[in-house]
Amino acid sequence: MKPLAIWLALTFAIATAASLAVMYSKLGSSALQQSVSPGPLSPKHAYLSDKCTSCHEPTVGVTVAKCTTCHANSERLLGRQPTGFHASIEECSTCHIEHQPTNIRPVVMDHVELAKVGARTLARASRWDADSEGTLKSLETWLRIQAPGQFDAVTARDSLNCAGCHDRRDPHLKRFGSDCAQCHKLESWTVSGYQHPSAESKVCVQCHQPPPSHFMEHFSMISQKVAGKEHARVEECFECHNTTGWNDIANVGYYKHH
Repeated sequence: MKPLAIWLALTFAIATAASLAVMYSKLGSSALQQSVSPGPLSPKHAYLSDKCTSCHEPTVGVTVAKCTTCHANSERLLGRQPTGFHASIEECSTCHIEHQPTNIRPVVMDHVELAKVGARTLARASRWDADSEGTLKSLETWLRIQAPGQFDAVTARDSLNCAGCHDRRDPHLKRFGSDCAQCHKLESWTVSGYQHPSAESKVCVQCHQPPPSHFMEHFSMISQKVAGKEHARVEECFECHNTTGWNDIANVGYYKHH
């Protein structure tokens, strides 16, 4: 065989071997990733399934720096009262857990862990550091404690300021103050042992604020006429409503206007 032919044959063989090596390497790498992966990513992160280093640091794991590469610039998120603390918190994976079955939302709301994260963040902040001012204000909103030494892991739940996150969802319209723990527990928002006053009670407005429509012409044009109580006053809830539900109108039944 001529030298040129031998050289071409060797070159072809080497190129083929290199291509096969790369292919098998990729297959092996993919197989390795699949074998060590703890589970699928959530649908929003699924496009990163073969890009582990987008979230993980070698020998370290998931880091805040990796998360904030994509998630730090949402001014709308960081400006909302219930989620504003994300701007100062320096832990993500405590609550946002990936690699679960895809039908599970990758958010675990654990109030105790949230309190612990708050205490750790407070310990890192300094009142003499201008950059920590926002962090401290945020912590003082959603955490009752003012210094890490005040935190007791046993009573971690009590250190949380419920109104710091839930203020805008207060169905009581601040009539009962901001100490939610007086009535509510974290295990269940339902008030254990609560019994509604008698159906004969006539002081509903002590707890229930009439809706805005009752202070408009809608009240006289629609509400009074539907209930057949055209002389009822707004504060006289008992005249039209049953205690089984606001839409259960006395002598009318369940009424759905909208």
